[in-house]
Amino acid sequence: MSESTEAPCNKRITLVRTFLILAVGLAVVISACGFILSETEKAIVVRFGKPVRTLTESGFYPRFPAPIERVIRIDRRLQHADIRLSETLTKDQRNVIIPAFYTWRVEEPLTYHNSVGSVALANEKLDALITSARNSVIGTHAFAELIAPVGSPTNLPVIENDILALAAPDALAQLGVKLHSVGITRIQLPEANTESVFRRMRAERKREATKFRAEGNAQSATMKAETDREATRLLADAKRQAEEIRGNAEAEAAALYAAAHGSDPEFYRFLRELQSLRTIVDKNTTLVLDTSIAPLHWLKNSENPDSKLTPTLPAPAQAPPTNLTQNPLLNDAPGE
Repeated sequence: MSESTEAPCNKRITLVRTFLILAVGLAVVISACGFILSETEKAIVVRFGKPVRTLTESGFYPRFPAPIERVIRIDRRLQHADIRLSETLTKDQRNVIIPAFYTWRVEEPLTYHNSVGSVALANEKLDALITSARNSVIGTHAFAELIAPVGSPTNLPVIENDILALAAPDALAQLGVKLHSVGITRIQLPEANTESVFRRMRAERKREATKFRAEGNAQSATMKAETDREATRLLADAKRQAEEIRGNAEAEAAALYAAAHGSDPEFYRFLRELQSLRTIVDKNTTLVLDTSIAPLHWLKNSENPDSKLTPTLPAPAQAPPTNLTQNPLLNDAPGE
Protein backbone atom coordinates (compact mmCIF):
# COMPACT_ATOMS: atom_id res chain seq x y z
CA MET A 1 0.00 0.00 0.00
CA SER A 2 2.79 2.36 0.82
CA GLU A 3 4.69 1.51 -2.35
CA SER A 4 1.61 2.16 -4.51
CA THR A 5 1.16 5.55 -2.83
CA GLU A 6 4.79 6.61 -3.12
CA ALA A 7 4.96 5.89 -6.84
CA PRO A 8 2.38 8.58 -7.88
CA CYS A 9 3.99 11.10 -5.48
CA ASN A 10 7.38 10.51 -7.00
CA LYS A 11 5.93 10.95 -10.45
CA ARG A 12 4.36 14.27 -9.48
CA ILE A 13 7.58 15.47 -7.94
CA THR A 14 9.45 14.45 -11.03
CA LEU A 15 6.95 16.28 -13.24
CA VAL A 16 7.23 19.43 -11.15
CA ARG A 17 10.98 19.34 -11.27
CA THR A 18 10.92 18.77 -14.98
CA PHE A 19 8.51 21.68 -15.46
CA LEU A 20 10.66 24.00 -13.36
CA ILE A 21 13.76 22.99 -15.28
CA LEU A 22 12.00 23.57 -18.58
CA ALA A 23 10.64 26.93 -17.37
CA VAL A 24 14.06 28.06 -16.23
CA GLY A 25 15.58 26.86 -19.46
CA LEU A 26 12.88 28.61 -21.46
CA ALA A 27 13.46 31.80 -19.49
CA VAL A 28 17.16 31.58 -20.14
CA VAL A 29 16.56 30.98 -23.83
CA ILE A 30 14.08 33.86 -24.00
CA SER A 31 16.45 36.23 -22.17
CA ALA A 32 19.25 35.17 -24.44
CA CYS A 33 17.16 35.45 -27.60
CA GLY A 34 15.11 38.55 -26.71
CA PHE A 35 15.04 41.68 -24.56
CA ILE A 36 12.58 44.27 -23.25
CA LEU A 37 13.03 47.93 -24.14
CA SER A 38 11.58 50.38 -21.57
CA GLU A 39 9.91 53.75 -22.17
CA THR A 40 13.03 55.68 -21.14
CA GLU A 41 15.41 53.94 -23.53
CA LYS A 42 16.38 53.57 -27.15
CA ALA A 43 18.51 50.70 -28.38
CA ILE A 44 20.95 49.65 -31.07
CA VAL A 45 21.28 45.95 -31.94
CA VAL A 46 24.85 45.11 -32.94
CA ARG A 47 25.67 41.85 -34.73
CA PHE A 48 29.35 40.89 -34.59
CA GLY A 49 30.14 44.58 -33.76
CA LYS A 50 28.14 45.99 -36.67
CA PRO A 51 24.87 47.90 -35.98
CA VAL A 52 21.96 46.17 -37.70
CA ARG A 53 18.89 47.67 -36.05
CA THR A 54 17.86 50.86 -34.26
CA LEU A 55 14.92 50.58 -31.87
CA THR A 56 13.06 53.66 -30.62
CA GLU A 57 9.79 52.18 -29.30
CA SER A 58 9.36 50.30 -26.05
CA GLY A 59 8.42 46.59 -26.04
CA PHE A 60 9.85 43.07 -26.39
CA TYR A 61 12.28 42.41 -29.24
CA PRO A 62 13.92 39.12 -30.33
CA ARG A 63 17.62 38.77 -30.97
CA PHE A 64 20.31 36.22 -31.45
CA PRO A 65 22.02 35.23 -28.25
CA ALA A 66 25.37 36.65 -27.35
CA PRO A 67 27.98 36.86 -28.66
CA ILE A 68 26.16 36.92 -31.99
CA GLU A 69 24.11 40.01 -31.21
CA ARG A 70 24.51 42.61 -28.49
CA VAL A 71 22.08 45.32 -27.37
CA ILE A 72 23.36 48.86 -26.66
CA ARG A 73 20.85 50.81 -24.56
CA ILE A 74 20.71 54.63 -24.79
CA ASP A 75 18.91 56.89 -22.34
CA ARG A 76 16.18 58.84 -24.13
CA ARG A 77 15.27 61.12 -21.20
CA LEU A 78 15.81 64.89 -21.28
CA GLN A 79 19.33 65.87 -20.19
CA HIS A 80 20.38 69.13 -18.56
CA ALA A 81 23.82 70.77 -18.32
CA ASP A 82 25.58 74.17 -18.03
CA ILE A 83 28.30 75.54 -20.27
CA ARG A 84 31.65 76.48 -18.80
CA LEU A 85 32.27 80.09 -17.75
CA SER A 86 34.18 82.09 -20.33
CA GLU A 87 34.43 85.66 -21.54
CA THR A 88 32.94 86.91 -24.77
CA LEU A 89 32.89 90.24 -26.62
CA THR A 90 29.84 92.33 -27.43
CA LYS A 91 29.37 94.37 -30.57
CA ASP A 92 30.83 97.45 -28.86
CA GLN A 93 33.93 95.45 -27.74
CA ARG A 94 33.01 94.98 -24.09
CA ASN A 95 34.05 91.84 -22.25
CA VAL A 96 31.19 90.02 -20.54
CA ILE A 97 30.69 86.63 -18.91
CA ILE A 98 27.36 85.01 -19.82
CA PRO A 99 26.71 81.61 -18.19
CA ALA A 100 24.05 79.52 -19.93
CA PHE A 101 22.28 76.18 -19.59
CA TYR A 102 20.89 73.82 -22.23
CA THR A 103 18.63 70.78 -22.42
CA TRP A 104 18.84 67.95 -24.93
CA ARG A 105 17.89 64.35 -25.64
CA VAL A 106 19.06 61.66 -28.05
CA GLU A 107 17.25 61.88 -31.35
CA GLU A 108 19.33 59.59 -33.61
CA PRO A 109 20.78 56.71 -31.55
CA LEU A 110 23.15 55.43 -34.23
CA THR A 111 24.76 58.83 -34.85
CA TYR A 112 24.94 59.42 -31.11
CA HIS A 113 26.62 56.04 -30.54
CA ASN A 114 29.14 56.51 -33.31
CA SER A 115 30.06 60.15 -32.43
CA VAL A 116 30.05 60.26 -28.61
CA GLY A 117 28.53 57.16 -27.07
CA SER A 118 28.10 58.63 -23.55
CA VAL A 119 26.35 61.52 -21.80
CA ALA A 120 29.59 63.00 -20.46
CA LEU A 121 31.23 63.15 -23.87
CA ALA A 122 28.02 64.49 -25.41
CA ASN A 123 27.94 67.34 -22.87
CA GLU A 124 31.55 68.15 -23.65
CA LYS A 125 30.82 68.38 -27.39
CA LEU A 126 27.62 70.36 -26.83
CA ASP A 127 29.47 72.77 -24.53
CA ALA A 128 31.82 73.65 -27.39
CA LEU A 129 28.99 74.04 -29.92
CA ILE A 130 26.81 76.24 -27.69
CA THR A 131 29.75 78.37 -26.54
CA SER A 132 30.69 79.05 -30.16
CA ALA A 133 27.07 79.91 -31.03
CA ARG A 134 26.81 82.16 -27.97
CA ASN A 135 29.96 84.08 -28.94
CA SER A 136 28.66 84.57 -32.47
CA VAL A 137 25.25 85.84 -31.36
CA ILE A 138 26.55 88.10 -28.55
CA GLY A 139 29.00 89.64 -31.02
CA THR A 140 26.04 91.05 -32.97
CA HIS A 141 24.49 92.83 -29.95
CA ALA A 142 25.69 95.86 -28.03
CA PHE A 143 26.14 95.74 -24.27
CA ALA A 144 23.13 98.04 -23.74
CA GLU A 145 20.89 95.47 -25.46
CA LEU A 146 21.77 92.83 -22.87
CA ILE A 147 20.48 94.81 -19.89
CA ALA A 148 17.29 96.72 -19.16
CA PRO A 149 15.71 98.53 -16.19
CA VAL A 150 13.60 96.55 -13.76
CA GLY A 151 10.16 95.91 -15.23
CA SER A 152 11.24 96.58 -18.82
CA PRO A 153 11.49 93.86 -21.49
CA THR A 154 14.95 92.69 -22.58
CA ASN A 155 16.44 91.11 -25.69
CA LEU A 156 17.55 87.98 -23.83
CA PRO A 157 14.72 85.74 -25.18
CA VAL A 158 15.65 86.75 -28.72
CA ILE A 159 19.34 86.07 -28.02
CA GLU A 160 18.53 82.66 -26.53
CA ASN A 161 16.45 81.69 -29.57
CA ASP A 162 19.25 82.81 -31.90
CA ILE A 163 21.79 80.68 -30.00
CA LEU A 164 19.46 77.67 -30.13
CA ALA A 165 18.79 78.13 -33.84
CA LEU A 166 22.51 78.38 -34.57
CA ALA A 167 23.65 75.37 -32.49
CA ALA A 168 20.74 72.92 -32.97
CA PRO A 169 21.46 71.86 -36.60
CA ASP A 170 25.11 71.09 -35.84
CA ALA A 171 24.19 69.17 -32.69
CA LEU A 172 21.72 66.99 -34.58
CA ALA A 173 23.97 66.37 -37.56
CA GLN A 174 27.22 65.79 -35.68
CA LEU A 175 26.07 64.26 -32.38
CA GLY A 176 22.61 62.87 -33.11
CA VAL A 177 21.03 64.87 -30.25
CA LYS A 178 18.22 67.41 -30.35
CA LEU A 179 18.67 70.67 -28.45
CA HIS A 180 15.36 71.65 -26.84
CA SER A 181 16.30 74.91 -25.14
CA VAL A 182 19.14 77.29 -24.35
CA GLY A 183 18.85 79.81 -21.51
CA ILE A 184 21.02 82.61 -20.12
CA THR A 185 21.22 82.51 -16.32
CA ARG A 186 22.91 85.88 -15.70
CA ILE A 187 25.27 88.49 -17.12
CA GLN A 188 28.54 89.12 -15.33
CA LEU A 189 31.43 91.49 -15.83
CA PRO A 190 35.09 90.49 -15.48
CA GLU A 191 36.79 91.79 -12.35
CA ALA A 192 39.24 93.84 -14.41
CA ASN A 193 36.40 95.65 -16.20
CA THR A 194 34.03 96.15 -13.29
CA GLU A 195 35.60 99.37 -12.01
CA SER A 196 35.87 100.92 -15.49
CA VAL A 197 32.24 100.03 -16.21
CA PHE A 198 31.17 101.63 -12.94
CA ARG A 199 33.16 104.77 -13.77
CA ARG A 200 31.52 104.92 -17.18
CA MET A 201 28.10 104.45 -15.64
CA ARG A 202 28.75 107.20 -13.10
CA ALA A 203 29.93 109.54 -15.88
CA GLU A 204 26.81 108.80 -17.93
CA ARG A 205 24.55 109.39 -14.93
CA LYS A 206 26.40 112.62 -14.13
CA ARG A 207 26.00 113.81 -17.73
CA GLU A 208 22.29 113.05 -17.63
CA ALA A 209 21.95 114.81 -14.26
CA THR A 210 23.73 117.89 -15.64
CA LYS A 211 21.42 117.90 -18.64
CA PHE A 212 18.33 117.65 -16.46
CA ARG A 213 19.61 120.41 -14.17
CA ALA A 214 20.25 122.70 -17.14
CA GLU A 215 16.76 122.04 -18.49
CA GLY A 216 15.30 122.66 -15.04
CA ASN A 217 17.21 125.93 -14.65
CA ALA A 218 16.03 127.08 -18.07
CA GLN A 219 12.43 126.28 -17.22
CA SER A 220 12.86 127.98 -13.85
CA ALA A 221 14.24 131.13 -15.47
CA THR A 222 11.37 131.18 -17.98
CA MET A 223 8.78 130.72 -15.26
CA LYS A 224 10.43 133.39 -13.11
CA ALA A 225 10.49 135.87 -16.00
CA GLU A 226 6.82 135.23 -16.73
CA THR A 227 5.99 135.61 -13.04
CA ASP A 228 7.95 138.87 -12.76
CA ARG A 229 6.26 140.21 -15.88
CA GLU A 230 2.83 139.28 -14.54
CA ALA A 231 3.66 140.78 -11.11
CA THR A 232 4.84 144.02 -12.74
CA ARG A 233 1.64 144.22 -14.78
CA LEU A 234 -0.51 143.58 -11.71
CA LEU A 235 1.37 146.22 -9.68
CA ALA A 236 1.03 148.76 -12.50
CA ASP A 237 -2.70 148.07 -12.75
CA ALA A 238 -3.03 148.34 -8.97
CA LYS A 239 -1.14 151.67 -8.87
CA ARG A 240 -3.19 153.02 -11.73
CA GLN A 241 -6.41 152.06 -10.00
CA ALA A 242 -5.12 153.50 -6.70
CA GLU A 243 -4.22 156.79 -8.38
CA GLU A 244 -7.63 156.94 -10.04
CA ILE A 245 -9.37 156.24 -6.73
CA ARG A 246 -7.15 158.73 -4.88
CA GLY A 247 -7.76 161.41 -7.54
CA ASN A 248 -11.50 160.87 -7.43
CA ALA A 249 -11.44 161.00 -3.62
CA GLU A 250 -9.37 164.16 -3.56
CA ALA A 251 -11.65 165.73 -6.14
CA GLU A 252 -14.68 164.84 -4.04
CA ALA A 253 -12.93 166.11 -0.87
CA ALA A 254 -11.97 169.36 -2.60
CA ALA A 255 -15.55 169.78 -3.77
CA LEU A 256 -16.82 169.21 -0.23
CA TYR A 257 -14.24 171.61 1.23
CA ALA A 258 -15.08 174.23 -1.39
CA ALA A 259 -18.77 173.90 -0.68
CA ALA A 260 -18.20 174.11 3.10
CA HIS A 261 -15.75 176.98 2.95
CA GLY A 262 -17.75 178.89 0.37
CA SER A 263 -20.59 179.30 2.87
CA ASP A 264 -18.36 181.32 5.32
CA PRO A 265 -15.14 182.70 3.79
CA GLU A 266 -14.13 184.66 6.90
CA PHE A 267 -14.32 181.57 9.12
CA TYR A 268 -12.38 179.61 6.54
CA ARG A 269 -9.61 182.21 6.49
CA PHE A 270 -9.50 182.21 10.31
CA LEU A 271 -9.29 178.41 10.41
CA ARG A 272 -6.48 178.29 7.87
CA GLU A 273 -4.47 180.88 9.81
CA LEU A 274 -4.77 178.79 12.99
CA GLN A 275 -3.65 175.72 11.11
CA SER A 276 -0.62 177.64 9.87
CA LEU A 277 0.28 178.58 13.45
CA ARG A 278 -0.06 174.97 14.55
CA THR A 279 2.28 173.94 11.74
CA ILE A 280 4.89 176.62 12.45
CA VAL A 281 5.26 176.29 16.22
CA ASP A 282 5.06 173.58 18.87
CA LYS A 283 5.32 173.48 22.67
CA ASN A 284 9.08 174.06 22.76
CA THR A 285 9.20 176.87 20.18
CA THR A 286 9.90 180.50 21.08
CA LEU A 287 9.52 183.08 18.32
CA VAL A 288 9.96 186.85 18.15
CA LEU A 289 7.57 187.97 15.44
CA ASP A 290 5.62 190.94 14.37
CA THR A 291 2.06 190.45 15.58
CA SER A 292 0.69 193.00 13.22
CA ILE A 293 0.66 190.58 10.30
CA ALA A 294 -1.58 187.58 9.79
CA PRO A 295 -1.88 185.16 11.31
CA LEU A 296 0.17 186.41 14.21
CA HIS A 297 -2.19 189.29 14.85
CA TRP A 298 -4.47 186.83 16.63
CA LEU A 299 -1.89 186.61 19.36
CA LYS A 300 -2.59 190.13 20.42
CA ASN A 301 -4.50 190.22 23.67
CA SER A 302 -5.77 193.67 23.27
CA GLU A 303 -8.92 192.29 21.73
CA ASN A 304 -9.08 189.26 24.09
CA PRO A 305 -9.48 190.48 27.71
CA ASP A 306 -9.38 186.88 29.03
CA SER A 307 -5.90 186.20 27.65
CA LYS A 308 -3.09 185.57 30.16
CA LEU A 309 -0.55 187.38 27.99
CA THR A 310 0.06 191.06 28.82
CA PRO A 311 2.00 193.00 26.14
CA THR A 312 4.63 195.33 27.62
CA LEU A 313 5.42 197.36 24.52
CA PRO A 314 2.82 199.52 22.76
CA ALA A 315 4.54 199.41 19.42
CA PRO A 316 3.92 196.21 17.40
CA ALA A 317 7.39 196.35 15.97
CA GLN A 318 8.93 196.41 19.50
CA ALA A 319 6.80 193.59 20.93
CA PRO A 320 8.62 191.36 23.44
CA PRO A 321 9.17 187.65 22.87
CA THR A 322 5.94 185.79 23.11
CA ASN A 323 5.47 182.12 24.11
CA LEU A 324 3.00 180.97 21.49
CA THR A 325 2.21 177.75 23.27
CA GLN A 326 0.49 179.65 26.11
CA ASN A 327 -1.97 181.39 23.83
CA PRO A 328 -5.47 180.01 24.37
CA LEU A 329 -6.30 180.55 20.75
CA LEU A 330 -3.74 177.94 19.77
CA ASN A 331 -4.77 175.57 22.48
CA ASP A 332 -8.45 175.89 21.68
CA ALA A 333 -8.07 175.93 17.92
CA PRO A 334 -10.25 173.54 15.97
CA GLY A 335 -8.65 170.30 15.03
CA GLU A 336 -6.51 170.00 18.22
